[in-house]
Amino acid sequence: MRVLCEADIPLWHAWFNDPAVTEHMNKGAFPVSAVSQEEHLQRISRSTTDVQLAIVSKESDTLIGIIGIHKIDWLHRHGDVSIVIGDPACWGQGKAAEAIALIVRHAFAKLNLHKLTAGMWSSNQSSRRCFEKNGFVHEGTVRQQFFFKDRFVDEIRLGLLRSEWEAN
Repeated sequence: MRVLCEADIPLWHAWFNDPAVTEHMNKGAFPVSAVSQEEHLQRISRSTTDVQLAIVSKESDTLIGIIGIHKIDWLHRHGDVSIVIGDPACWGQGKAAEAIALIVRHAFAKLNLHKLTAGMWSSNQSSRRCFEKNGFVHEGTVRQQFFFKDRFVDEIRLGLLRSEWEAN
């Protein structure tokens, strides 16, 4: 992983306008402009409640995804993890689970957080498996939260405590 940079914007922008990439996300309903993606990068770079990093191929340093900890609450020491592997050629190769492991370590060992959460649409079972491989457990279901294709689907909420991570 590495810091995001302006050179990443064209690829990142393309992913958030790709229906296959955004199928199980709150993205894609409205087009994302390159300007808004650049503004997001500038905002996130200044944020004290967000850490967002590029997921890169080990072999080529090519951007393949984005991962972050958002809504960091420094008083209560928790944050919410988001991830997208934008390059479809990298799907199903364990790269998301590996990136989650790295951001979890950063959250607990460097940021001294106590808890991490993650949420996903119930239709996105591959995302759920990646978090569960890293010790996240089911904490709740928000019923019929998102409209997916022709029906409403639930939001799945997962969590991981620092003590659980340290025990593994």
